[in-house]
Amino acid sequence: MKKKISRQSFLQSMAILSGGVSFGIASMPGKAFAQIPAAYAGQAEPGKILVIIQLGGGNDGLNTVIPGEDDLYYAARPNIAIQKTNALKLDQDMYLHPSMVGIKKLYDAGQVAIAQNIGYPNPNRSHFRATDIWNTGSAANVMWEEGWAGRYLMTQYPNFPIEMPKHPMAIQLGSVESLALQSDVGRFGTVFEDPNQFYQLVNGSTADTDAPPATQAGDELGFLKQVAASSIQFANVIQSSATKGKNSLTYPTTGLGRQLGIVSRLIAGGLTTPVYLVNIGGFDTHANQLTQHANLWKTISEAVSTFQTDMTNQNLADQISVMTFSEFGRRINQNGTLGTDHGTAAPMFVIGKTVRGGIIGANPDLKLVDANGDIKFTYDYRQVYSTVLRDHLGLDNVRTAAIFQSTFERLPIYKNSIEGMPEQTTMELLVPWPNPIRQSALIQYGIFAEATILLGVYDMQGRLVQTLFEGKRAVGSYAVTLEGSSFASGHYILSLQDQRGGRLTRSIQIQND
Repeated sequence: MKKKISRQSFLQSMAILSGGVSFGIASMPGKAFAQIPAAYAGQAEPGKILVIIQLGGGNDGLNTVIPGEDDLYYAARPNIAIQKTNALKLDQDMYLHPSMVGIKKLYDAGQVAIAQNIGYPNPNRSHFRATDIWNTGSAANVMWEEGWAGRYLMTQYPNFPIEMPKHPMAIQLGSVESLALQSDVGRFGTVFEDPNQFYQLVNGSTADTDAPPATQAGDELGFLKQVAASSIQFANVIQSSATKGKNSLTYPTTGLGRQLGIVSRLIAGGLTTPVYLVNIGGFDTHANQLTQHANLWKTISEAVSTFQTDMTNQNLADQISVMTFSEFGRRINQNGTLGTDHGTAAPMFVIGKTVRGGIIGANPDLKLVDANGDIKFTYDYRQVYSTVLRDHLGLDNVRTAAIFQSTFERLPIYKNSIEGMPEQTTMELLVPWPNPIRQSALIQYGIFAEATILLGVYDMQGRLVQTLFEGKRAVGSYAVTLEGSSFASGHYILSLQDQRGGRLTRSIQIQND
């Protein structure tokens, strides 16, 4: 059984310390991981960093990315709609909130990708449940106890918690740890509000390595000891990086500005932590939304644009991607208190020098709504997560599918992402690794609609040389090993085709010395 301790008890016992581990039985089977031979169990691309900004409360997507040419939008919001004459023009009849000047400049520079109508089937409008869904990467009808980022970090630190890395695996600015950073083998996040305060809090402490008593209270004591030991270990390197790192310009004095300024200093100071989580609340705009929402997006825009400029000035921007998320959007119609109530789909922003830039998807169709009169989602939020994991952090498709227990088609967010929109394909075939092939190579492919397929190797005259798989495949990600020793040296074509006539090919070279 996994050791349980309430967040309230945890905070009362350990103040703002976090980052410890708890042990237990995995609640998610790792079948997809087993499909990858140990020889190819490489980690994701080193040095890449993801900065997640959580917009707490449920951001109103319609007043963020505004359908300025849609009369239904203005009819549904006679008092709180943003007039297009005041908004920032984008493309495809879309406009940004007028407070988002900094983000608009980044957009014009090709450094902002806006994914429209992001959600999931059977959406939940409870703040707590919806936040858990987004943090765990689950479907609405299942309850997971581990976070999607925590499961990613498990792939990067496979020996945790037996072996602890020199630098924190994830850092969260705040006081209460996020479910997103938890896993079934431990909590990957180190949580603090200020690195110097954090250091002072644990400075001079030593880890208690005595075994706890074999009682229920002993289990909880053991958990707290693990938390303390991890916090003490990372305190020095965090404080050192924060001192060594500098900001190239002054950050806004807002809470989010302060958080991103700390993230910048830690990165510039040499910290190798791959995941950062920062947050800004106040998006539960049931009343008097106009002013509150404007101030929130002004805060985000100024902080993010400063962070991006800072990282560019310090030649660090190529390794960093910023992603926003909120637990849900808001209703189409304004309510009686000049606000909006809990809704469903909303846009997400991915920002960085390696994004493709532009808008993914169309404006919400305000005529085509769900049974509750809410916006229908177009893209699943796990498509965005999967794209970030694969195209930014460099995780392979099989491990990405294992994180969500399903395969999700990527979106054209990054310059190295898929070219077209995901509706245009039902299969995916990755370039084999390694290539050229000397002994063996890992062949990875994805199926997005159940199909009968043939995966085979052809010579340059189009003759089938070897069948790697033939038969029916359910939706999922798959991997098979190609043994190069059974081929003559030369160039070949790897082909994946289905009964519908679809076909994907990749050139391969086999070298048998």
